[in-house]
Amino acid sequence: MTTDDLKEMKNHRVILFPHSYLPRAAKERIVSSFAALTVCEPWYMENAGDGRIDIVHPPEDLKPPKDFMKLLAEYRVWMSQNRGYTPAPLGAGEDATWEIRHTLRHKGKDVREPVGTQALKWHLILHLERDLEENRTSADEMLLQVKSEKSPLAEALGEATPPNGFFDDLAPFDSPPSIEERRLKQVLSAWFGLFGSSLPRDGILLTMAPEVLNYAAELFETGPLGPSMEGKASSFRRIKLPASSTDSRMEKDPLRTGLSGKTLILMNA
Repeated sequence: MTTDDLKEMKNHRVILFPHSYLPRAAKERIVSSFAALTVCEPWYMENAGDGRIDIVHPPEDLKPPKDFMKLLAEYRVWMSQNRGYTPAPLGAGEDATWEIRHTLRHKGKDVREPVGTQALKWHLILHLERDLEENRTSADEMLLQVKSEKSPLAEALGEATPPNGFFDDLAPFDSPPSIEERRLKQVLSAWFGLFGSSLPRDGILLTMAPEVLNYAAELFETGPLGPSMEGKASSFRRIKLPASSTDSRMEKDPLRTGLSGKTLILMNA
């Protein structure tokens, strides 16, 4: 991005993608760099708006039932006991139906899930992803605070105290939060499933995860990403994705459809 590009950004509205959680520091950098920021939040998620941010929810017909939070709580318990997550089929009574769909898919037949079932899974995925991002950020903040404070054992240990501190060898997670490759397509599909119909055709999507920009560049074969351009508080990378003509490949790939014609900006830490 050139200096003129950075100046032009001040006139643009951006949509946070595909994050639903926005760390405080990142929020300040974004709102100071762009004309307006929109955050897309699934239903039943704590509102992140503060007067400077526009909040968008999915259409009403994609809103999960009222007992959604109970189901989400069950998944959160499962996540606390298992590393990572892959949302399982919903409801024990649906096992046979899922098996039939799986078999037909492998025979080359396209069997679509009911919209209500898809929307429920999309909400679960984005809620759980927000939990992961928020927990990582909280862990980073706690570690940095501990490393900045003098250990209460320092005086008692005297010279035995490590010169660099007990926690200096512990590195924080990548900041801002990244999205693991094994979950990336799930998260992107869920985000476009809930919010794709609300996006302007030439919308500008702002991501904090390098994996998202790399995935889009590979999907549209745009070539290697150029160098970043430093702003006052952040560096940015931008790619303009080509608008794909409607064909069978786009119909089968909702991510290609959702990203087609969009401008994607990565805000580096």
